[in-house]
Order: sequence, then structure tokens, then C-alpha cells
Amino acid sequence: MATRSRYNRRKTYGWQILGVCAVVAYVIVQFVIFQVSLSRLPASWTIGDQAFPNQTIDEAITQLESDLQQPITLQYLTATIPLEPAALDFTFDITETQRLAQDARMRSSSLTDFLRHLILQPPATRDIPIVASYSAEKARAFLAETAARLDVPPRSPAPQSDLLTWAPGQPGHLLNIVDSMPPLEDALKSAQKRTASLVVEDRAALPPTLDQLQQLLQTRLTTFAGTASVFVKDLQTGEELHINSEVPFSGGGVMKLPIVAEIYRKYDLPLDLTTTQRLTAALTAELSNLPANQLLNQIGEGNTFAGADTTTASLAHLGLRNSYLAQPYDQPLTATVGLSTPANANSTIDTNASPAIQTTASDMGLLWEMIDQCSKSGGALLVVYPNQFSPIECRQMIDLLQAHAPTDIPTLLNSELPAQAQIAHRPGGNFDTRGDAALVHSPGGSYILVVFLNTAAQNFDWTLANSIMTDLSKATYNYFNSR
Repeated sequence: MATRSRYNRRKTYGWQILGVCAVVAYVIVQFVIFQVSLSRLPASWTIGDQAFPNQTIDEAITQLESDLQQPITLQYLTATIPLEPAALDFTFDITETQRLAQDARMRSSSLTDFLRHLILQPPATRDIPIVASYSAEKARAFLAETAARLDVPPRSPAPQSDLLTWAPGQPGHLLNIVDSMPPLEDALKSAQKRTASLVVEDRAALPPTLDQLQQLLQTRLTTFAGTASVFVKDLQTGEELHINSEVPFSGGGVMKLPIVAEIYRKYDLPLDLTTTQRLTAALTAELSNLPANQLLNQIGEGNTFAGADTTTASLAHLGLRNSYLAQPYDQPLTATVGLSTPANANSTIDTNASPAIQTTASDMGLLWEMIDQCSKSGGALLVVYPNQFSPIECRQMIDLLQAHAPTDIPTLLNSELPAQAQIAHRPGGNFDTRGDAALVHSPGGSYILVVFLNTAAQNFDWTLANSIMTDLSKATYNYFNSR
């Protein structure tokens, strides 16, 4: 029994020795195979995104040199543009790329990579970058030329003078050259991915511009045989439109706007019944100036001329130096000496402006802006007269003029505006001048529109003036509501 036991132990030991020898032999064989494999590229490796399984580095570099000379394709939306690398002075640095590949292969001879080989695992994936150069300046120039051919710039709405509105604008798309450079470079340096999707950005249709509105208004005014003045202000952006807006005109009933403002400056809320009745009468009866003179008398504390002077002084204090009342309404003009203003001293256009009461479209537009800003707790009225105006008073002024328009003349700038337009306006005129100054809140934005029309000492029919102002107001409303 002892002899058999010794025999079994020797047999087991022999098998163990044989197993160890087999393992050692396997490791030696695999090490030799691993060392031989170092001269070739693993299938899990790529150079410039392309695999070269079991090829030598020299073979891979030779193939890369050929592949990188092939054209790349630029994709601009659905359009394809071929591009020869030589057009961008593309140069493949064979020596440096080869060195990077050899260095990477030498580093892969580590124990970790050999152990992966022993368990039949390929080397970890790796992409060896291609070393190349090209002219970025020529690339940008090529992209700029591509943009010039294929870009579709967005278009503004086109004014339609016959309808006093705008045809819809058109959206577009533009090439982003800066953001398109990286994908172009990637395509140049990739043997496999030779297509670059350029970065093309959508652009919404542009809004109409004030210049376009000015052209539309001027086109409408070409049929008017007189002098026109227009002031428009976008209360969102502060942009202004001027057509003869600094030319002086007879102020007429339009100058009742500063009279109303002066009443609210002098008197605290609530206004007494008499003042309220005078305000309502002055605003609703354009052809009667008695209520306006009563307000001037109240402002002047019993002296109508003093009330006119006080109102003029307040306007000047606000910087509105082209507007004045040299006397109350309906006074004889024979002995009247008008005040000198920047407007009437420098104007080359004669509108037969009354020396008694004058203003400009700009002045009345800016006064409306001050009232609107005051109603929102800002603007010049609260700065210049901090204790004499309040947002509540300014809001009440706007409501008053919105609710009480003249009933004895056409509606002028309020004609044919849609119901959603909230307009507070102050019209007026004399025998050869018609004017209207409006503050409009509309769905597309708030704005000011002031228009004066003059027929040079010839009687001016209210109906004709209404037709022109209706069109100008409609065009302006359509501008703000087509953006």
C-alpha cells in the first residue's frame, strides 16, 4: 500500500510539472507573438478615424497619404459642395504622424497590454491624430464664397403703398463661418469621415423699419398739394421718424394739450366740478374756444393773457421752446407780435403760421411722450415738476383725452383704427392748417403720431384733411402691428 501511494504522488507531481511547463511555454509563445504584433497596428486602433488591422505603420501612412488627398464634401443644408484639400494648401505631415504612431505602439508593449494579449483581449481602442496643416484664411474665404452663393438673408416686410400696409417678410438662413470651421477641419484630417455638415442658422423675417414707414408716408403725401409735417416715435425703442417735424405751424386746438397739462400741474386731484366741465367742453368742442380761454383764465388766476404766458413758460421749462401761446384764443391778430423760437427763426418753409399760437410736430410729440412716461412713474414731467405731477394725474390726462374727442370735426388720426387701438389725441387747426397729435397703444406696440397739414393761406377742407390723416394713421398702425 505504501508503494502505491508513493507512485501516485510521483504521478501527480509529474502532471504538475508538465502543467507548469505548458503554461510557461504558452506564455513564451504568446510573448513572442505579442512582440511580433508590435510591428503592426491592432484592429482596435485607428489613425485619423480609419482602422488599419494588422498593417504596418508604414503601410498605414502610405494609404493615409492617398486617402487624405481625396476631396471632402461640405454639406450646406441639402446642397453638397466638393472641396479639394489642395485648394486650402492642405499638407499631411507624414513624418510627425508616423512618429506619433510608433510612439503609441512602443508604449503599448507594457505589461498591461501583454496581459490583455494573454487573455485574448485586443489592446484598448485608440485614435492616433493625423498631423496636418492647412490655410485657415483660405478656408474662411471659401466658406465666405459659399455663403455668398447659398445664404438666403431674411427680408423685411415690403411696404404696399396702395394698401398702406406691408407684405409679409420672408425668413432666411445664413452660414455661420466661425462655427463651420471645426467640422471642416475634422473632415480634412479624417480618412473616413470626409463630409462636413456646415453650421447654417435660421433667421426670422426682419421687422419693417421706420425708414420704410417714412417712405410709405411720403408716398401718400405726394398727392397733397401743401406742406406736411409728421413726427412718429416708437415708445418701445425710442426711435423717431421726422418729416418736416421742426417746421412751425399754427397751433390751433392742438395747443389745448399743453393747456390740459398745465391745469393738472397747477391743481391737485380731485379736480373740482367747474374745472372738469371746462376740460370736457374744451376737448369736445373744437370749433368753440371759449372753454379753452376759461381754462387759461383759471391758470392765470383771473387773467387769460397771464394763463397763456404761464403755459408757454411751462413748455419752455420742459425744453419745448418751439411752442407758445402769445395770447388767448380768438384775439385780433392786427397788433400781435409772435415770439421768436428756434423753429420760426430757422425754417425755410412758410406755413403761414399764426403769430398768436404756434407749435411743431416734434414739440407736441415729445409732450405726449412725457405724459405717457409720467403715467408709468418716469420721464421729464416728474423730474422737472416733482411735486406738481403724479403718475395718477398723467394717467387721468390720457384717459380724459381718450374719452373726449371733438364731436364737431372729423376724427382725423382716430379714423378707421381697429377697436383694439387705444388712442388719445388732440386735433385742431385754423382756416389753412389742420393738425392732430396722438398717443396710441396698440397690440403691436405703443407709439406717438403727430401730423400737421397746411395749404399756404388757402382754405383747407376738414374732409380732405381727414382723408390724408386717416391714411397716415392707418399706415403707422399697420407698421407697428406687422412686426
